[in-house]
Amino acid sequence: MLITVGEVLNVTGGELLQGDPGGCFCRFIIDSRQAKGEELFFPLQGEKENGHRYIIHALNNGASGSLIEKRFLSDFYSAGFPGGKVVIVVDESLRCLQELARYHREKFSLPVIAVTGSNGKTTTKDFISSVLSIRYNVFKTEGNLNNHIGLPLMLLNLKKEHQVAVVEMGMSAPGEISLLASLAKPVLGVITNIGEAHLGLLGSKENIARAKGELLDAIGAEGKVFLNGDDPFLRRMGKKYKGESFFYGFQEGVNLRALNSVCDDFGSRFEVIFPDNNVETFRIPLMGRHNVYNALAAISLGLEFSLGIEEIKDGLSKSAVTGMRMEKKLSRRGFWVINDSYNANPTSMKAALQTLKETAGKGMSVAVLGDMLELGAAAEEEHLKVGEYSAELDIDYLITVGSMGRIIARGARNAGLPPSRVITAVNHREALDYLDSLHLTGSFILIKGSRGMRMETIAKELLA
Repeated sequence: MLITVGEVLNVTGGELLQGDPGGCFCRFIIDSRQAKGEELFFPLQGEKENGHRYIIHALNNGASGSLIEKRFLSDFYSAGFPGGKVVIVVDESLRCLQELARYHREKFSLPVIAVTGSNGKTTTKDFISSVLSIRYNVFKTEGNLNNHIGLPLMLLNLKKEHQVAVVEMGMSAPGEISLLASLAKPVLGVITNIGEAHLGLLGSKENIARAKGELLDAIGAEGKVFLNGDDPFLRRMGKKYKGESFFYGFQEGVNLRALNSVCDDFGSRFEVIFPDNNVETFRIPLMGRHNVYNALAAISLGLEFSLGIEEIKDGLSKSAVTGMRMEKKLSRRGFWVINDSYNANPTSMKAALQTLKETAGKGMSVAVLGDMLELGAAAEEEHLKVGEYSAELDIDYLITVGSMGRIIARGARNAGLPPSRVITAVNHREALDYLDSLHLTGSFILIKGSRGMRMETIAKELLA
């Protein structure tokens, strides 16, 4: 979708320093290496890098223009800018990115579905998009571009042919969901759960619930929200919401209820009781009860958009889920690797362990767990609990990586898992060396940890 130089000037309040005022931009980037032609480059100030260092690189690479903040203008007096390129002087690049995204989104009347929650946001977004794509041209968040930078970049890709948008919203502080919702202007919302993600930053689950609840405030009484009815925080939140609430879950008293969830070679199979009491069986290409919750959200949205049961089943079965989320692959050496290494918090860690045990059945279960980050003062207690849960499930072998991983191991040993089955590794290599010492044929190995632990390295090596 074209955005003219004039529109950029009007929306940002910027001043045209050089270039054609009648020009336009087709794409919008913050990475100068992505410049190919017709882009507008936003030089953002990060913790480690200042995008202004890459303005010339972006323009020489083919970008049609760039913003530049007034405070950095003097840095370019001597060298100047490449001829024929648009340069717009602004006060703050990030604010301009967000304002331009808001302006562009307001050009379209399509319904926007916002997805947030402590766990399962990306998978739920992928499931919903796949279901609705059976009938509609769906715009969706790519990967997990769900923050104050990623979401506006996504919104700038909206085109007139899109019929519905599914956007993911992440947050790590109060006010962030409100900001994202003000840009995307959703009319429908999904909250997957309230867990311990970002506990160290927000202090309590109550604070996390309040921050996620900003989505309901933004949607308002005219909208509709789809909530995990098994989550007590979301139950209370939905009952107070002035608009329409639709609950899904496994417990009684929800609008859409799942039963009899089991893991199989395809992923997961489960039954659903619909509001008219009809019962249908569904399959999804991911293992675990926690992923059934994500699928229930997608089924709920399918019903909202008047899709038939078979259409919803077809959409779920075709879901292309963003990587490193319960990816199950058979190694050449005859064991299964379950790569769930994208991220981790106490809720998702326990869910993955439960799925490992269910999937392994009578086979050997091996959990390779790394540190969970951003838990603040609760870190030791939560890592101990994960270890205790490993013992409760009677995981055959527990291998931990990292300093907090040692606390997981301690929790497991204290809870009765034999010390000979609990191994602490300093790094990935030590964990792999121990795995090599085990007879793994026919076993199931779960790999999980926070993003900063890069646990996928272990999964890749096992599958190599």
